[in-house]
Amino acid sequence: MSGSLVDERSIVAKVDMELKKGGTFDKLRKKATEHIKESELLQRIEKETLQKVDEIMESFSNISKEEIQRKLREYISSNHQMRNDINRQTRIELDKSWVQDTLKEEIEEKVTKQLEDMV
Repeated sequence: MSGSLVDERSIVAKVDMELKKGGTFDKLRKKATEHIKESELLQRIEKETLQKVDEIMESFSNISKEEIQRKLREYISSNHQMRNDINRQTRIELDKSWVQDTLKEEIEEKVTKQLEDMV
């Protein structure tokens, strides 16, 4: 590689593509979602949502599944605090060291491969 220039943008683009193709981001999202589901916050939100479903079902006789889903989507859309809490919990989870460690290891491996392929 002596004398040749390294095209950093090309390497970044190729590594990004490999991470996406390999499902790295999907795996991280899945693992983060599992952790978030176990949190007290999400358990509280789930309990509140189930109470809302009960309310809807008690308020309307012969309500269809689709109508319950629509009303529940409306409830969630209008509940800014719930959305903010979930977003904050997601950011907290994605800022944890296991995410950076996983990405760092995979990125280093893929960058090394790209550099070796250039030789």
